[in-house]
Amino acid sequence: MAIAPGTSHPTFGGGARKGAARPVLGGARVALEAMTDGAADRLWALSDAEVGDALGVLAEVHAAVAAQLVAVLAEAKGRSLGSGQGWGAVDWARAMAPSLPTKDLLDAHVVATAVLDGVRPELGDHRLGEVADAVAAAASGDAQERAGALPVSKAAQLCRFHRGIRGLAEPAWLAGATADLVDAARGRWGWDERTLAVAVRRTTDVARSDGTVERDAQVRRDHRSLVKSRGPVGMSRYTLLLDEEGAAVVDAAVDALAKPRRDEDTGELDPRTPAARRADALLDLVARAVSAPSGVPRQAKTSLVVTVPLDVLQGRCRGAGMTLDGEALTVGAVRRMACDAQVIPVVLGARGEVLDQGMGRRLFDRAQVRHLWLRDGQCTFPGCSKPAAWTDAHHLVHWADGGPTDIDNAALLCRAHHTVVHTNRYGGRVRLEHGSPRVEWDLTVGSYDTTLDEWRQRTRQRARTRPRPHPATT
Repeated sequence: MAIAPGTSHPTFGGGARKGAARPVLGGARVALEAMTDGAADRLWALSDAEVGDALGVLAEVHAAVAAQLVAVLAEAKGRSLGSGQGWGAVDWARAMAPSLPTKDLLDAHVVATAVLDGVRPELGDHRLGEVADAVAAAASGDAQERAGALPVSKAAQLCRFHRGIRGLAEPAWLAGATADLVDAARGRWGWDERTLAVAVRRTTDVARSDGTVERDAQVRRDHRSLVKSRGPVGMSRYTLLLDEEGAAVVDAAVDALAKPRRDEDTGELDPRTPAARRADALLDLVARAVSAPSGVPRQAKTSLVVTVPLDVLQGRCRGAGMTLDGEALTVGAVRRMACDAQVIPVVLGARGEVLDQGMGRRLFDRAQVRHLWLRDGQCTFPGCSKPAAWTDAHHLVHWADGGPTDIDNAALLCRAHHTVVHTNRYGGRVRLEHGSPRVEWDLTVGSYDTTLDEWRQRTRQRARTRPRPHPATT
């Protein structure tokens, strides 16, 4: 159905309201007159409850205005207004409403395009009707519908997500994923923009192959950087660029030490700014690291908590891990980090319940790490000579797959090769060579699966041949 000139989009209503002679325009003029005559200089006359009510009503007015703005932009695009002057829709809108913030205008334009596509199928995909309906609800005369509206800024995120992958994803899957995201984001208690952005990013990853997701994660890891430059008045500025995995580790470590501290003598509150506390916390971490005795194995001083479904962690379905701050980590990153004491995976069942893993102790203790230092001497990856002090203790059969935390199932790997082993799923074994144990790696991509199958077969064989206790006799 095409949009006829002078007709508002049907999703957004647009019939004349009481006191408004023309659709949208009349109501907007009445609202503007009422708002400019709101006597803001007499707010002192309101009670505390009325101040709160005023804020809530203004929020609804703001949402309704944003929804009507989308409808007007859709109408303008349908009429190709501004094309005679050589303008695009955004430039025309900027000329008509120069005081409108650029971000608000761009978000409204993205949603208006989806609205227009929905009523003019010849212009493109029309599977975003639920997004347009959820936005339009903000301008509804029904209070319950308004309460479940989708803000334009969130709708723009969903439209960009949909537009970005609709040529790659299976249509039925994309329609279901979009509907789920709309339901989670709309309404008063819906996801905030940051949480929605994380969900959109992970949903996009699910539409791609695991290999592509891990390759992109590796590209981001390769672009980690720390740059020093001159700061003001003799100070130095460090610019640290990290991927989501590195940022999660640093955040967990710094936040644990950056809490405000009272003066032990006077009891006064910590006078430092949050930025100063974080800087001091980072210096504390560095000081602890460089002052640790060289003969003492490393162990993490802080913990990063990540929730991840068990099926995802074991590779039986697609998904990701989530930190307490809402950042998403690839499954490969969670498995890699779980080898060391930097991460505490909270493994979830099918209904989101926390599972009792029943796998015994997950982390290698100090004595085991010291034994590995002596046994392996350095990173065990072929051709690597990084010293033992720079390595992590890696489970050859991952603990999430049932692997035990013992010396025969362990190998030292430096941080770079730890990432390589998990990304390529390389398998390793401890072999006896001239009577001494030595780690042997199979550098065939996916060889870990063979290693896992062999370990499970040996485990079942030992269980069958294990002597059974005789029943007690009287």
